[in-house]
Amino acid sequence: MTNKLIFVSKLVFFNESNELIEKNLRIADYFNNEKVKLAIVAQQATISILKRNLPKEYEGKIKFVNRSSETKEKIRELKDKGGIFGVIGIVEEDAIFSFNCKIPLFNPEALSSRVTVSEKVKKYGLPIIDFQNVIDCFKADEIHKDNYFQMSFGDSFRVISLNNANTYYRPEEEARVKQVFETNLKGTKSERDQRILLLLLFHLINEVTTNPYYNKIDYWGTFPSSNPQNIATSVSFLKEAVRVVIGGGPRRGPEILIRNKQMQSKHSSGAIRLETKSNSDFETLIVNPALKNSIKGKVICIIDDYITNGYSAEAAKHLLFAAGAKEVIFLSFGKFGKKYFSTNYVIDGDVYSKYTYEFIDEELYEGNIGEEMFYNPNNDSEILNFADLI
Repeated sequence: MTNKLIFVSKLVFFNESNELIEKNLRIADYFNNEKVKLAIVAQQATISILKRNLPKEYEGKIKFVNRSSETKEKIRELKDKGGIFGVIGIVEEDAIFSFNCKIPLFNPEALSSRVTVSEKVKKYGLPIIDFQNVIDCFKADEIHKDNYFQMSFGDSFRVISLNNANTYYRPEEEARVKQVFETNLKGTKSERDQRILLLLLFHLINEVTTNPYYNKIDYWGTFPSSNPQNIATSVSFLKEAVRVVIGGGPRRGPEILIRNKQMQSKHSSGAIRLETKSNSDFETLIVNPALKNSIKGKVICIIDDYITNGYSAEAAKHLLFAAGAKEVIFLSFGKFGKKYFSTNYVIDGDVYSKYTYEFIDEELYEGNIGEEMFYNPNNDSEILNFADLI
């Protein structure tokens, strides 16, 4: 846990007049007990005053850093060495500090009525209801080591699933964790637990910050729900949170792929999906017209909740390449089954409005093939490490 550090606004421990709020020192004790380092972010001139007002016994528990370019560069270096960071922000400068350092921003609005949280922190910060949320997020970040499923098709298309989503004939506790994840990824807003979504977010953050192929992502998107009206999905929240932390576009929220007509749910169509393949997606999906002429030459990551046979990933691949994308990564939280169908379609027309499609053929990849290890058999033990957190 010593590689973890949480930055906090000065106003967590001091008031506007730089006077210490003694009762809040228990927050430093809490993070210290969890072996998470804590540092107050402030202007250099203010730091000198704050240090004088801090009791000596807390000098080892609370450090101070300024917002200089040297500080930000040091944070980037430590991140590359496996450091895990976060910012509990209050003022706008805290949010900007998190953006510049590309580290997650937490919104503590629910924890105190003493201070007014800035609109920027409210808009971009991850809401927490207690400091344990932060500790659990850091633990979730540490858990992820290796993906369950990963296939590359040349240098231009890659499909990745973080976890094995299969629950049949699996141990009870493993199945429970997977079911909690599925409920929060696919459930309605009332069924979701913000605490679980934060864990999933840091699970995802670990993936995209520790693998170099995400460094080149220009645009982040999601694969649309079968229902065009269902746009406030868990995955859209997670994608946008990652985009803010990592950087990239499209800014101000336009989705890359748009569902313009209702389609039958992928998870209820079963055998029909194997017959129709990506057809139903092509009949109901377009590339966002607002991004016309913006996709060409871009590296794009599309995030989805689950994949089964790969037809959603294939639909995204074909549409984005038809729009001129240079490279596509399709990333899902889980994968059901051990089949993946790589398809060959011909797309003709304007994928931003109206186009036609023709299925040519497909190739089935089932399980691990020879020395090609597409599936990681040790992933379920990683999933079990989430049990205590949920």
